[in-house]
Amino acid sequence: MRSDRGTALIEFAVILPMMVMLAIGAFEWGVSFRDQISVSQSVREAARVGGAVGDRSDADCAILEAGAGALSAIGGHQVKEMWIYKSNVDGDVGANRQIFRPAQPTDNPASLKCSGGWYPIEQTWAPTTRDNSGPIRDWLGVRVVLDHEWKTDFLWWSGTTQWQESTVVHLEPEIVS
Repeated sequence: MRSDRGTALIEFAVILPMMVMLAIGAFEWGVSFRDQISVSQSVREAARVGGAVGDRSDADCAILEAGAGALSAIGGHQVKEMWIYKSNVDGDVGANRQIFRPAQPTDNPASLKCSGGWYPIEQTWAPTTRDNSGPIRDWLGVRVVLDHEWKTDFLWWSGTTQWQESTVVHLEPEIVS
């Protein structure tokens, strides 16, 4: 009877680290899966809005706000960049693009876009130059670059991992009243 308790204690000591690692892995996988779904939803929502606003002068702000709203579940501090770019049906990133990053406290307030929420890194595709009329309309792509922060810093779940997600849509035809 006494040796049975010792055996059970040894078995518990062998199984416990594996169970802890399994539990931490399940937690990290669940959080990363939630974050990946949020990033996918963000680029789809931003591209959907971008396809509808077309060549309006405030199109970039509408796209950025739609993308940021869908990312609110994971916190905006993880977003590294948001791209708005001219693409083709295959999703290729062209030379014409707008790249923004979330505003930092040290940024010059005069250069911030969209009510001070985004700082422009590259601006080579102004919204007013986008073609949303006629049979050959532009393809608009949206990309979100995010630094996923691992929560537990346990074993290989430590530091950050960079994720990118992109979606491409055809600009909607201009509504003429």
